[in-house]
Formats: sequence, structure tokens, C-alpha cells
Amino acid sequence: MSEWIDRSVLEAASWRLASELVRRHPLTTRVLHTHPGGGQYDCLTITSPAATGGTIQLNRNGSIQVHHRFDDSPDPQWEPTSWDEYLRADPRAFLNLLERAAGLPTPRHVPPSDPMTIAYRLLAALAATAVKSVHPIEIQSGYFDTSGYGGGPNGALDMFPAIPAELRRSQHTDLFGEPGYRFWLVLRDRVPILALEQDEGMAWTPHHTEGINLLGLYELSRHNLHVLTLELLRLTDNV
Repeated sequence: MSEWIDRSVLEAASWRLASELVRRHPLTTRVLHTHPGGGQYDCLTITSPAATGGTIQLNRNGSIQVHHRFDDSPDPQWEPTSWDEYLRADPRAFLNLLERAAGLPTPRHVPPSDPMTIAYRLLAALAATAVKSVHPIEIQSGYFDTSGYGGGPNGALDMFPAIPAELRRSQHTDLFGEPGYRFWLVLRDRVPILALEQDEGMAWTPHHTEGINLLGLYELSRHNLHVLTLELLRLTDNV
């Protein structure tokens, strides 16, 4: 980074960029939370569903990088870009440049939301509610992916007993056979308040006995992501 940027801003900005990339390319991209570099880096990694081929790393401890193109073309013409530069850029223009460098075709129309893209967009919106807040929000993967120590399933998922047991079992589509890659946890003040599963588009609070269908709630919110986010926070706080 060219200068110090508040962690809450990086959380929100990186999720915004990652969620928009997958929203525009839902069939060819996924988001992972990875810690390469011996665990020193903190990346939202946009890759293919099988984690092969194209790779974009949004390193919150470093810069925005394109490591491999999604169209199997030669190495991308992309210089590591600071978060300061991204935050100063026009978001649509930056997104178009990043897509071109990564070999992702710029879509004429944004595809309709599906369970996965709604889950990612919701995570971005939740992170945005806590920018410069005294009650910070952190988003964790259900599986700690690191090249350092401490990797493995995220035990915080156990705090959500309403998650069906069958969803927590390994499925044939799971990356490396790990179901935790499908799950995301939202922490506020370091306390888990929400769990999401991206394939089914479901969410759970620690205190409700049933899950929340995100697409259904999105429709009830008249396709307004801000209304969906506030309603989910209301359910999370049980008010």
C-alpha cells in the first residue's frame, strides 16, 4: 500500500470489488479468503470454481494483483496496484481495466442475482456498514486457508446450531473436499453474529432455530440490497 488505510475501509473495499467481479462472472469465478506468503498476506482471491487457471488476489496487506488470466492467454499486463489508487479511481473504469487484464470479458448486462452472488454482495454491504465504526465487522471463511500455521475448519461455525448437518458435510463440488469453503462468518467486535452458505444462499444467526433464505428475503426487499442488509442486521440483533 502507498499509505496506511483503515482496516474497515480495506474490508469493505475489497469485498465490494470481489463481489462485483463475481456478480459479473458468476459461472467462471469464486471468492476464497487465503493467506499465502507463509500466512503473512490476507487476500480475497478470485479464482475459478476449481481454483485452477485465473487468479486475482486482493491482498489487504499489500496490493491488487493479477497472477493468471482466466482465458489461458499469456501473463497479464497488470502492475500491482495500491489500495490508495483503487479508492481514488472510478469504480466502473477500474473494474473494466481489471477484467481486461485478467482475461474476463466485460458483460453487456449484469446477470440476474443467484444465491452465491447475493451472498457475496450481502457480505460487501455488511462490511460497508461498519466503515470507521467503533464496532468493526470482519468477514472470515468457514475454512482457514493459509500457507502458514493454523489452517483448517473454522470452529466458529459450531456457534450456529441451526445449520443443517448435511450442509456441513463434504459434497462432491467442494473445493479440495472441504465444505468450509462454502461458508462465511460475519464477526462484529470479534463475535460471530452471522453465518452464510454461498451455494444455497442461506444465512443463520446464533439464536434463530431456522435459516434465512437470502434470495427470498431479497425479493421481499424488492431487490433492494440496502433494505436486505438492514433487515438481516435487524434479525441478527433480534429486534
